Amino acid sequence: MKTTSIKVLKSHSDRIPLRIFWPGEMSQFLLARRNEWGMPTVGIEELLKALLRQKLITKAEFTSNRYGTIVRYIRGEHSPEEMALSLQRDSFLSHGTALSMHGITVPGKIMHVNREQSPKTQSSEITQAGIKLAFRNAQRQSQYIFDYSRMKYMLLSGKHTNRAGVTQVKTLSGKALEVTDLERTLIDIVVRPAYAGGIERVAEAYATLGDSIDVDHLMDLLRRLDHAYPYHQAIGFLLERVGQSAGFNKLASLGREFDFYLDYRIKDPAFNKKWRIYYPTSLA
Repeated sequence: MKTTSIKVLKSHSDRIPLRIFWPGEMSQFLLARRNEWGMPTVGIEELLKALLRQKLITKAEFTSNRYGTIVRYIRGEHSPEEMALSLQRDSFLSHGTALSMHGITVPGKIMHVNREQSPKTQSSEITQAGIKLAFRNAQRQSQYIFDYSRMKYMLLSGKHTNRAGVTQVKTLSGKALEVTDLERTLIDIVVRPAYAGGIERVAEAYATLGDSIDVDHLMDLLRRLDHAYPYHQAIGFLLERVGQSAGFNKLASLGREFDFYLDYRIKDPAFNKKWRIYYPTSLA
């Protein structure tokens, strides 16, 4: 590209939006702007390379040992949470990342970002033997993990829920990001404790929030999420443990038909008869 063209390009650089572009979006943007910038004959690839050389945009490469590299083009500064949401369409922050967005924990080195699957028919039939079998091993975790700029990004494919409990939370910079609300997050981290740093961290989150948890909203979300397993027993146990009496009494009304587990692969667990739940002795 000619020196004069580069000067023109720099003069228009402030018109490039401060955002994260998918490759196709970047190409479409340049295609729409090159006439305006007086470069109708310059190819899109050449124009893109010039922008990168002049550091007017940045190429972000999310790499994985298992999957192909994900490429995004960046204009301006963006938080790891914003970067996480750029990886999949219609996604939202969840689990441990949602906890940090709500100010319950400090941000970690891994971003959890969820995109719901398409609706599927599921059997609601569970058995005691099936529960025992499911929880005797470690929690299965997503291997869909990418690295970028000293952060890890874990992409989750959650159950279809019509985005139940997904809201927007503003960052310090004023940007509104899609994230599970507090009560949805508290349910999700009971369902998948490893995504919040382990069951002890989950218990700490419940202890931190205590009476500020909106149990009616939480119960409404439990109905909408419609999990096959009786996670209300685990949540009731955690609420009673921190003295949330109104909350655990409401959850107790949902029934306690099965013996259940607070976590996966618990060694030498203790048993709470009221909630019919096995839990680590560290939480006794």
